[in-house]
Amino acid sequence: MVTVDVLYSAATHPWPQLRDEVLRAEADGFGRAWVFDHLSGAMLSGSRMLECFTLAGALAGATSSIGIGTLVVNVANRPAGVAVAAAASLQEISGGRFVFGLGAGAAPGSPWAREHDLLGIPLADSMRLRHQKLIDVLDLCEAQWDPHRDEKWAGFPLPSPPPPVLLGVNSAALATIAGRRCDAVNVALHHPRIGEFFEAARAARAESGRSGTPLTLNAWTTLSEGALDPDGPAHRRIAALGGDGLILVAGSSG
Repeated sequence: MVTVDVLYSAATHPWPQLRDEVLRAEADGFGRAWVFDHLSGAMLSGSRMLECFTLAGALAGATSSIGIGTLVVNVANRPAGVAVAAAASLQEISGGRFVFGLGAGAAPGSPWAREHDLLGIPLADSMRLRHQKLIDVLDLCEAQWDPHRDEKWAGFPLPSPPPPVLLGVNSAALATIAGRRCDAVNVALHHPRIGEFFEAARAARAESGRSGTPLTLNAWTTLSEGALDPDGPAHRRIAALGGDGLILVAGSSG
């Protein structure tokens, strides 16, 4: 059975409305509420924005059962240690309901880099380096969140259990990293290569040290009556791909 999650964009929903929409989603039985990681609402055709870990923590405090996730944390936006500590903190604050969604971010000079240019945040100029920054975060998660971790990490947040890690995927290379290292994948439902990415993630999982452990395959699409219909095209497509869940995005997406 396909699970259904929601995301309300902070670029187009002020905090009181966003909170109320998530509370309604919780009452209606949605699986998780996700938040974007952007620093300017202009990136999503909006005039406002809330920082993602702050917003996720507020939603965790306002709710009691719905999962809370980031879709997705751009590894360029924070030092790896800050992002990992924030994710561990959210896992504790939410009572184990957090999903740490990660992404490699955009290339310099792309439309998505505008907010970074304005803030002076450097972006790696090659895909290899952007992927390495992502891997650095995954490495630090494994080191700091291990219950038998090195003594040098004593004092850093230690989530129990560690939050699942989801990777936003738009290439076969990222799908392979997700299959080897992560718990879940997220791809745009309309992406023409979504089937290839799912297969790459599955193949990498089967060949990794985590073979036999679950890998959740999610896809996002726009929130609509049709997307909510369990017999509608979105549900049929994700089911045909062998996927597990849909994330329905209200408002701007990115």
